Amino acid sequence: MKVLITNDDGPLHDEFSPYIRPFIKQLKKQYPEWEITILLPHEQKSWIGKAHLAGKKLSASFLYSKLNSNDNSFLGPFSHPQIPLKNSKLPRNYINKTIANSDEEYIEWCLLNGTPASCANVGLYHLMEHEFDMVVSGPNVGRNTSAAYITSSGTVGAAMESVISGNKKAIALSWAYYDGQKIVDYNLMEIAAIRSLNIINHLYHNWDDKTDLYSVNIPLSPELSLDTKIFYAPIWENRWSSIYNKAETRQITSPQDIEDGTEYQSITFDWNPQFSTTNSKHQPGDLLTDMSVIENNQISVTPLKASYNSLDHLTGELAVNSNLTVFDSMTGHVVVTLDKSEYIYTPITNALMKYIPNLKLLSELPLSGSYDHKIFHYGDYEQLDIDRMMTDSSKYFTNSYIYRKALIRKHYLAETIHRYRAKHPDSILNKSFLESFQLDLDYAEFLDDSLDDNWELRQELEKGEKWWIVKPSMSDKAQGIRVFKTIEDLQQIFNSFDEDATDDESENYNDDENKIIISQLRHFIIQEYLHNPLLLPSMHNKKFHIRCYITCNGDLEVYVYDRMLALFAPNKYVSPNEKTYDPLDIDSLACHLTNTCLQDENQQKELSVMEFDELVDIEDSMKEKIKNQIHDIAHDLFLAAIGVNRINFQPLPNAFETYGVDFLVDSNYDVKILEVNAYPDFKQTGDDLKDLIDELFDNTVNYIIAPMLNEKHIISSSKNKNFTNVLNHKSNEWS
Repeated sequence: MKVLITNDDGPLHDEFSPYIRPFIKQLKKQYPEWEITILLPHEQKSWIGKAHLAGKKLSASFLYSKLNSNDNSFLGPFSHPQIPLKNSKLPRNYINKTIANSDEEYIEWCLLNGTPASCANVGLYHLMEHEFDMVVSGPNVGRNTSAAYITSSGTVGAAMESVISGNKKAIALSWAYYDGQKIVDYNLMEIAAIRSLNIINHLYHNWDDKTDLYSVNIPLSPELSLDTKIFYAPIWENRWSSIYNKAETRQITSPQDIEDGTEYQSITFDWNPQFSTTNSKHQPGDLLTDMSVIENNQISVTPLKASYNSLDHLTGELAVNSNLTVFDSMTGHVVVTLDKSEYIYTPITNALMKYIPNLKLLSELPLSGSYDHKIFHYGDYEQLDIDRMMTDSSKYFTNSYIYRKALIRKHYLAETIHRYRAKHPDSILNKSFLESFQLDLDYAEFLDDSLDDNWELRQELEKGEKWWIVKPSMSDKAQGIRVFKTIEDLQQIFNSFDEDATDDESENYNDDENKIIISQLRHFIIQEYLHNPLLLPSMHNKKFHIRCYITCNGDLEVYVYDRMLALFAPNKYVSPNEKTYDPLDIDSLACHLTNTCLQDENQQKELSVMEFDELVDIEDSMKEKIKNQIHDIAHDLFLAAIGVNRINFQPLPNAFETYGVDFLVDSNYDVKILEVNAYPDFKQTGDDLKDLIDELFDNTVNYIIAPMLNEKHIISSSKNKNFTNVLNHKSNEWS
């Protein structure tokens, strides 16, 4: 990244500009890959705002200081550059051997006899051949909080000039001292520099689209640390009175004083700011502002437009990872083996780069034994190194568990829930999982024998009181799903599967006819059909199900992502009628099944998927009720998996996994769980709602992946948090 550095306090100076040296020193240490160019006013130019010296010809001079110097000493000033520099627009015909041949690294300080805004403008256009990615103005000696300070600030003025004239990202950085003590302990300045750089890097990589520049204020208080809280805060709209003394009058003894143009004025107003303030009538007194944050010894970040207006849509605490050690050398690599064209490639890689500093992204997994640091691997199940997951759990981390069929296979899911309900009669799973039976058979002719083995199911079917749905346990995309009522209906369905199998036994199913081969699947679920689904007039009374993404971490935390999808059936719901319903009519399923794969190419798929929170027919209180039920179901479901079917669900400490869990809602707003999908089809979300997936992976990296690789990672909080922790369980612990 190419960064232009300027300020309004001028070059190295023990009194007027004591903060620039420790800041540059830490910048070079923490971000050696940044290419920095420094252009400062040749002397202190505070309180000058965004002014230019119109009509004045500006001159440059150059200083050179040792990077690791412990004081503000320097060589110069020189009228021309003293060292060669690649891509410089300035003439560099002379080489100062003392500087160029030194074993110690020197910093070049270009000085301009202009204003901070002039430095920003000249720096952006006339120093280097390359474009700059960002301008950092500061660190200013003293705070730039409140309207009275910020509108006068040369530091903020330079940043604003960078936006207005250069259209660059710009950050105005100020270090606030207290009780008039601008000279503080060097260790405190080091902490301020590290924290400043940490925030600058975070803001650059997470730039808000509505923001032109940021004003950042760091408190130089003894309490400052790498964990000091950061808050987005608007400008305190204060007001000042006079900042000059009253007029002093000198007796004029001769008209020559004026005629000669001398500086002996007869009336003078001495600079004497008292900085007494009054609150603005436009802001409540208890509002969180940049001034109140600094007065509390915390860090303020104020997003600004290049018009001296702050933005109020960013408020509250800003959590920034304080670890600035180069990621590659401390924690490890990230390997993403997905194809770059895949729907989730960009969301996952963007989130990784956001939360993991100096990320080195690999597309191939290094050989086992060829590394001594941690590796996180995101890929398809077949791409993961299963052996390494088991034998190298302290260094190899993945996005999938190995064993999880207790949940993702329908007949295992039914068995898991059945066994848990038997032991926990008060569990929400007792009412949220529709009555289900397992059916095992190889061919349609054995249905009667299979029903004899499952006499409870036979009894229910012979009653003829309910409608049922049959699902192959291991199929997807609604393959082989049928709705029926009687044993005769079920026999017809299985007969049709066998008839189709004789046409082409090399295929598992026929895509066009939505059929399967019984002998290749064998396990089926017979489940009570929900007779009273919630129907929404605004969606033409089509049946829908909720897709919720639930993420498991380690052994075992469970998070529910509260931005959910509603997926609608192609046709308006029609309750099945025993006299007219044909269980073999594939087209009749279009009002009963909500899978998006049932949409044909001529149907508008974007109308079949909506964000759940945007459904206008459901009141907010009912949406909250539904989500709370989903939270409770998720808690008990995963507790069931590790409690009663541990052999088939084995969460690993070095893995996480995101499941697509489907739910139905009945007309009483009661939630029913349908199924759990590993490696869900995120693409069904579509392009219009892709921000939902972006936020999902943002949360996943923030809460799960980054802490896996870096124990010091500070989880970034958000006012729009949609990642709810519903279960914290540690295996092999007695409760």
